[in-house]
Amino acid sequence: MSAPSSILLSPEDNVAVATVAIEPGEALPGGPPATARIEAGHKAAIRPIPAGEPVIKYAQAIGRATRDIAAGEHVHSHNLAFDQDRLAIGAPVPPEAASAADKARTFLGYRRADGRAATRNYIGILASVNCSTTVCRAIADEANRRILPRYEGIDGFVPIVHDQGCGMSSSGDGMKNLHRTLAGYARHANFGGALMVGLGCEVNQLTLYGQSGSGAEKRHFNIQEAGGSRRSVERALGVLEEIAKEVATARRVPIPVSEIIVGLQCGGSDGLSGVTANPALGAAVDILAGAGGTAILSETSEIYGAEHLLRSRAVNEAVAVKLDGLISWWENYVEMHGASLDTILRRATSAAA
Repeated sequence: MSAPSSILLSPEDNVAVATVAIEPGEALPGGPPATARIEAGHKAAIRPIPAGEPVIKYAQAIGRATRDIAAGEHVHSHNLAFDQDRLAIGAPVPPEAASAADKARTFLGYRRADGRAATRNYIGILASVNCSTTVCRAIADEANRRILPRYEGIDGFVPIVHDQGCGMSSSGDGMKNLHRTLAGYARHANFGGALMVGLGCEVNQLTLYGQSGSGAEKRHFNIQEAGGSRRSVERALGVLEEIAKEVATARRVPIPVSEIIVGLQCGGSDGLSGVTANPALGAAVDILAGAGGTAILSETSEIYGAEHLLRSRAVNEAVAVKLDGLISWWENYVEMHGASLDTILRRATSAAA
């Protein structure tokens, strides 16, 4: 049997999702024919939706109809508006607690000297500034080609590069975010060792990362001090050889699943993300969290309209209130910039605009 051209995600939904492009006249779940071409990932009403009524997908209200919508009609931003009241259909149900067997599960990971658990044993090459990006990539390429084959216990040499650190203020949110991010990479449990490479004249100096002082010199250097890009690559390989000898001694040992930390990051959502990858990852995270593990949702703004689903999982009311505060912060932030969290820019209504 061929796959259906549209699917109904929940019996409570009043829209179906097209899995492929649907032509006018094709039947939708429940029988109504499509009244227009509907692209893959887009929504189609499977029954009439009066103006002002909620549009329901995933058994949740995702907004309100801005006008009467006929069965079979395409449902999108032209007839659907995000609901600022965030109407929820029914009470979200928290995931079931993990079984004793799940809580007792282990994985083979690396136990770092400070007690943290790691899933990989990489060596990082961190650029302190955009000016050292090309050199850091060249260092990683050469290290993976010349050093890695001789050390089975190392997973690889990874360049961490960016486009900041030079012409920027030495204070403020920009520098704070850059410093916090790079320092986080340098301390990341999956890096058994790290080398930081700067240019030498940047605002984001290596000394800001505790890299100065006795015994630390082998972990960092500046390209200007090394005498240029080519000499920097060769110097780095010598440093990385020393680091590799130490890092390669690490061995995998059984570690409780409760020590796993998973970071979730949007890779570019489309209309099918909520049908495929997102629910699969959500189910996996529910199992992990139930076993005591941790998941990090990095884009707080992307939960807008579904925050009640996370609120129901809060360990206590204080955490739920903190989540409410983050949502309010985002609402205020985008309002200051004349935008809205559903990514549709608000247009001024005055005649002058």
